[in-house]
Amino acid sequence: MSGIAVISGWHCTATRIEIEIDGGGRVLAGAGIDRLDTATVCGGRRNTGYSFLANWGVFNAGPHTLVAFADGVEFARANVTVVSLGAEFLTGKSAAVTVNDFPSIGRSTVLEWRESAQSFVVKEVRNDAPSLAGRWNGANLEVRSGCTAVQNNGNHGTYAQYLITLDGGTIGIDEATVTGLTCTYMGPYQQNGTTRTASGFYRCNDGKQGNFTATSFLVTPNEMSIRLAIQLTGAETCAIDSILGGSRLF
Repeated sequence: MSGIAVISGWHCTATRIEIEIDGGGRVLAGAGIDRLDTATVCGGRRNTGYSFLANWGVFNAGPHTLVAFADGVEFARANVTVVSLGAEFLTGKSAAVTVNDFPSIGRSTVLEWRESAQSFVVKEVRNDAPSLAGRWNGANLEVRSGCTAVQNNGNHGTYAQYLITLDGGTIGIDEATVTGLTCTYMGPYQQNGTTRTASGFYRCNDGKQGNFTATSFLVTPNEMSIRLAIQLTGAETCAIDSILGGSRLF
C-alpha cells in the first residue's frame, strides 16, 4: 500500500463502523453507504457500506494490521504492507510511465503521477504495445560453465542479428553472427500480459545443440533482451547463461 487510498467494505446490521490500525486508537469510518450488491445477503438492506480515507504516507514502511469494528465488535481483520515514498505527502513531483501489454496483449497503458492521490493513475490506454517479433541487431553474451572442454568455460560474446517469429504459441529465433555461426531456437511460447515464458530446443551450425529456458524478457519499441538458461546435450556439455540483446529503428 502507498499513497492515499480508501479502506472500504460492508456490514449488514452495523450503525457505527470504526477502524483500528496497529492497535492504535479507533477512528470512525463513514457508514450507511448504498451498496446494491449486498441487498441479497443482507435481507434487502443496501445502506451497508462503509469507507475510510487513509494516507499510507504517515505510516512506516513494512507490515501493518487493520481491524474493523461494527458497533464495538471486531468483524474484520487484514494485514497490509506499506511502501514508503519518503514523505507523508509528496509534492512538486511529476512522472509518467507506460505499461506495455496491459490490459491486454498489444495495448499499452500510460500511468501519470497525481499529487492529490499520492499515486499513479491511468491517463490513457493505447493500441501500440511493442512486439517481440521482427528483426533485431545486437549481441549474444554468454557465461559458460561445466564444459567438457575446459577452454570453453568463461565469458564469450559476439555480435549477431536475430529474426524472431511468434506463431501459434511457438517462438522461433534465427541467430546469425558476424563470425558465420548460425543458431536456431524453437519451442513453446506463452504471454500473459507482461509475463512471457518460452523453452525449447537449440541447435547451431557448429554442432552445438541443447535445451533452453527463457528466464526473463525485456521488450520496448527499440530494444529487446532475452535471458536464456541453456544446457548443451551433445559432445559438449556446457551450462550457458546467455543474453540475446538487440535494437531496431522503425
